Amino acid sequence: MIKEILKVVDELVREKGFSRKVISNALRDAIYTALQKKLGKYGEPVVEIDIEKNIFNVFVPKEVVEDVDSVWHDIHIDDAKKIDPDAELGKIILVPVTIDEIGRQLATTVKMRLNEKLRDAEKDIVYSEFQNKVGEIITGIVLKSDRDGITISIGKTEAVLPRKEMIPGDYYTRGDYIRALLMEIRVVRGWPQLMLSRTHPNFLKKLFESEIPEVFDGVVEVKAVSREPGDRAKVAVYSTNSNIDPVGSCIGIKGVRINAISNELRGEKIDVIHWSPDPVKFVCASISPAEVIVTNIFEDESTIEIVVPDDQLSLAIGKKGQNVKLAAMLTGMKLDVLKESEYNEIRKQRLLEQEQELKDFYEIYNLENLTVLDDDKISRLVQAGISDLEKLVDTSVEQLTAVLGVSDDEAIGIINAAFDYIESKIGEDDK
Repeated sequence: MIKEILKVVDELVREKGFSRKVISNALRDAIYTALQKKLGKYGEPVVEIDIEKNIFNVFVPKEVVEDVDSVWHDIHIDDAKKIDPDAELGKIILVPVTIDEIGRQLATTVKMRLNEKLRDAEKDIVYSEFQNKVGEIITGIVLKSDRDGITISIGKTEAVLPRKEMIPGDYYTRGDYIRALLMEIRVVRGWPQLMLSRTHPNFLKKLFESEIPEVFDGVVEVKAVSREPGDRAKVAVYSTNSNIDPVGSCIGIKGVRINAISNELRGEKIDVIHWSPDPVKFVCASISPAEVIVTNIFEDESTIEIVVPDDQLSLAIGKKGQNVKLAAMLTGMKLDVLKESEYNEIRKQRLLEQEQELKDFYEIYNLENLTVLDDDKISRLVQAGISDLEKLVDTSVEQLTAVLGVSDDEAIGIINAAFDYIESKIGEDDK
């Protein structure tokens, strides 16, 4: 049985990647647990196993007796003295037991326990080997493919590439090599399962690192990625070294570098653009190949209006809105694309609205609306930069007395009069 165990050990070391120490510990724990269950309250066994040193020592506690009732619990006095010369009736001694003496029934229990221990050890091996590889590209060999996805052999374990994480057009058969991003280690039915993706933006980012030396060395940095897997992608790159052209480095001579990445992604078209810390410049680059004439950032600072020539509107938006969608994903901004003629009409309307707003503002906040102010006081206020009632109510008493040469009480009266007038006008508008 020892030879059989060693044979199994060699297979486990070769196929599962277990160390002999791990297997020794697992076998020791399995035999100990099985024997302890067999012995019950009669004592605890002693198990010493070291496969590397070929040590297989198993000891069972037995009571020295004259009449043996159980071969597992009792030992005859004559046999006991062969083991321990000081043995006497009623004494408990440790009796060596060979692996073969354990018996078939107990050996089955040991095998079950051993499988449990080794399965736990295999979990630890998977975690220790792949935990630090999450977010990295790993390469494996296809084992099988079905409607749910692909099962891939990676080293001593397996990984799963779900169908939804596959690029449209991906087709693999058993034995094919495949590269994918390790997204996470998910526990499925108590077992760690490596989950892969070929559609995640980081897969494209990692391909840049593996295929482009400047990116791998950190000379060129991939700042942002957006993609519609298998169709089109945008990648923003940047370099702090002014002597390095980040876009040219990524594309390569005659596009050799970017084509290699595109081929890995089933012909996915990749636009490489300059990243800029200036959101306007970045947005203008992201909407390429369209030319940008005007940009306006709205008050929420998350929306940018982009104006392009009339004949380039479809180019900016792209087929089914793909170009502007990828640009928005890349920049993290909401993009509102307008053609030049449409923008000109909108701009005219905005100017009219602004003009009306100024007119309405002037009607309400004109200093001349305040009867407590004469022409001289109004002139002094305007010269001091207090050109409307809104600014007047925000002026301090000390500043107003200095500008107008009035007392504190008069200054307070002027400020209160301005405040009351504005409040009355706003109240009228609300009605």
